[in-house]
Amino acid sequence: MAIERNPFDQKGDAEIIELDTSNGASIDIEKNVSFDLDPDGGVIVNFEEGVEVATKPDIKEWFEDLADKIDENDLEEIANKVFDNFESDKDSRSEWESMFERGFDLLGLKLQDASEPFEGACTAVHPLLIESAVKFQAKASLELFPAAGPVKSQVIGSETPDKMEQADRVQEFMNYQLTEQMPEYFDESERLLFHLPIIGSAFKKTYYDAALERPVSEFVPIDQFYVSYYASDLRKADRYTHVIYRSPVDLIKEIDAGMYRDIDLPEAYVPEQSSMATKLDTVLGIAQTTDSDYQYVLLEQHCYLELPEDPEHEEGVSLPYIVTLEEQSKQILSIRRNYRPDDKTRQKVMHFVHYKYVPGFGFYGLGLIHFLGNLTMTATAAMRALVDAGQFANLPGGFKAKGVRIVGDNDPISPGEFKEVEATGMDLSKSIVPLPYKEPSNTLLSMLNFVIGAGQKFADTTEQVVSDAASYGPVGTTMALLEASSKFFSAIHKRLHNSQREELKILAQINYDYLPNEYPFEVPGVSRQVLKRDFDGRVDIVPVSDPNIPSNAHRMMLSQLALQLAQQAPPGMFNMEELNRTILQAANMPNLDLILPPEEKPKPLDPLSDIQVAIKGKPIGAFPGQNHDAHIQVKMAFMQDPMGGGQPLMAAVVPVLQANIQEHIVMKYKEQIEGVALTMKDQVPEGQPITPDMVEFAMAQAAQQVLQANNPQMMQPTPEQQLVEIENMKLQVERDKLQAQMAKDAASAALKNRELDIDENEIVIKYIGEGTKEQQKLAADMEMNQSEQAAKAIETLLKGALEEQKLDDNNAYKAAELLTRLAGNQLSSDTKIESESMKTVTNLIKDLSNAKTN
Repeated sequence: MAIERNPFDQKGDAEIIELDTSNGASIDIEKNVSFDLDPDGGVIVNFEEGVEVATKPDIKEWFEDLADKIDENDLEEIANKVFDNFESDKDSRSEWESMFERGFDLLGLKLQDASEPFEGACTAVHPLLIESAVKFQAKASLELFPAAGPVKSQVIGSETPDKMEQADRVQEFMNYQLTEQMPEYFDESERLLFHLPIIGSAFKKTYYDAALERPVSEFVPIDQFYVSYYASDLRKADRYTHVIYRSPVDLIKEIDAGMYRDIDLPEAYVPEQSSMATKLDTVLGIAQTTDSDYQYVLLEQHCYLELPEDPEHEEGVSLPYIVTLEEQSKQILSIRRNYRPDDKTRQKVMHFVHYKYVPGFGFYGLGLIHFLGNLTMTATAAMRALVDAGQFANLPGGFKAKGVRIVGDNDPISPGEFKEVEATGMDLSKSIVPLPYKEPSNTLLSMLNFVIGAGQKFADTTEQVVSDAASYGPVGTTMALLEASSKFFSAIHKRLHNSQREELKILAQINYDYLPNEYPFEVPGVSRQVLKRDFDGRVDIVPVSDPNIPSNAHRMMLSQLALQLAQQAPPGMFNMEELNRTILQAANMPNLDLILPPEEKPKPLDPLSDIQVAIKGKPIGAFPGQNHDAHIQVKMAFMQDPMGGGQPLMAAVVPVLQANIQEHIVMKYKEQIEGVALTMKDQVPEGQPITPDMVEFAMAQAAQQVLQANNPQMMQPTPEQQLVEIENMKLQVERDKLQAQMAKDAASAALKNRELDIDENEIVIKYIGEGTKEQQKLAADMEMNQSEQAAKAIETLLKGALEEQKLDDNNAYKAAELLTRLAGNQLSSDTKIESESMKTVTNLIKDLSNAKTN
């Protein structure tokens, strides 16, 4: 089965695919390889002709001891070269070591009595240097080793469920490994954090111990690690040597485990200590034993050699190796490759990590002895002077005349004590003359306070800023002071974080090389297992410390600032639960998971169950596929029910239900839009790319269709219906025009007929005169019938035209005048006709006036 290549392995130029085989080894295939899927679910690997297949050795075989393959004369030559290099590197820094020997006296770790400049003089050493070192160790230890463990993991690249599970396994296992499997890790790191601020450089070695069958982390004191003079860092150093002290028992165990050759060695002895170690023993009051605790001194040098016996050897090319020899006999115990099998560039494998307090002018860092050594000496001298001055002022001495004798001894006089003096006839004021000792100087005291303040300010003043935070005012001011006061430690903390990260990467590489395929382990309350392939590089291992926030004081101030902003911000802008969790974490609150349990996720339930869950204070939500209408109706009914949500006791639940109803409304609308938009998207011709503009247009069209479906009154006609409606409107306009023209022609004809009738009536009246009633009645009836018919015809046409609003204003007024004149001609005919005509004319004039106004 093909697996991902380990990113820890440095890649060469060849394209190599790594395959797992049944026996645990692997095969390297260079180019010209193809894969086919087997119908049964497997993978078929096809090798083309000319493919070079080489078996990759097991990691333990690769790092095996090569000393037995080398001629004894060559071994002796290598041993002499290694020893000479070690001696030269040791001599090159002798003056550097002597400076620390003087500086160790400033730590004030030794209690002593002084006889100079006088018996009983003050010998106290001001604790400026040791106080700064202890404070640094406490702060750094707290940051690098929190209660939950020093390791956290993060996924490299895109996050997937598989990678997230892998990251959890790696983080949990490495925290277990550093706290349980490697019990020395914390103690060795604590030693490093104490040496580091004093000296400026400290080293940590992480390697696989074959005797213990597990990784080992070891602090290497500065006097046991020597680097070549021209080295700028460990990666570029031509060589560096680790001086190892091994008891005979431990050395036999390592030989039996195969770490070293089983050769005849001289008897163990009491080794000569370095000058730095001797000075530390003197300061601490420790003496080296001479009749027990015999040791072997091993020199483990990481260097470059040219070994023809190595199958990987190239003529004229020096490769990195680890050579271990016994110092007294100069016999080589082992020679091992120090580069990985897949690394074509043959870069050396790093086992050491260099921790620096402050980078110096060369390879080694600068420490507090460099920075505060002179200030500590000054503070010590000033403090001793003040103490001695106070002692002389309290217990003064002086001169007395030779004949004066104090009865008893010359012990100092206690408070309230009087002693007898034999001085008959002598003036005591002239016989006893005290020396003029001064009180402790205020100027000297001020200078001492200045020196101490300068030293503490240089080391760290964060605690003082935090203690005086109440007097500084707003949180922003306090944050600015914290930032300014902790710049020195912040930079050191970043270097510590980076060095610890390098150390954890070395440990992860060891896990990848030596762990079995599955490794079970147990943590409190549960059993776990980690896989060898979990360390394939897809997960990055980093320290849990934050390189940008160097102390809890910073976290607390940042938390307070965030809390103030959250209280002033609108509800919902801040995640209050996560903010409270962060604040409690900054305060190192125990049992945090019990105080703030993980947030419960809402579950898809029926409407009544949602109401019951909401009453218990648990979250509810809307989910796709639910009957949103049913949820909305049931919850609305519950809130309106006076015996349900309408009760005052349910006042706290109502907002939750209202918010849930809003979620269902939005979810329903979303599902409708997505359904319609998906249908439109399916209508896109195959092969045509779908652009964001097309998607947005489809969503807009879908929104309109959903709106019409949800509101039938706003139904919009289809495009075909719109075309038919437009054609109908055109026909209606033509019809209205034709009717208006017909009405106009009918009105003109009626007017002409009426004029003829009037002329005829005038002629009849002229010639007939006052006729009989029957003739008048006959003429009147005939005229009335004709007038009624004409008026009705005009009235009908004008009303139709008026309703269609197709008559212009002039024609409307002409029609009104015509009707008025027509009605006026009938006034004398009949009262009934008069009433009906006037009513008709009035209504027409009113309608026409309204039409004109509109």
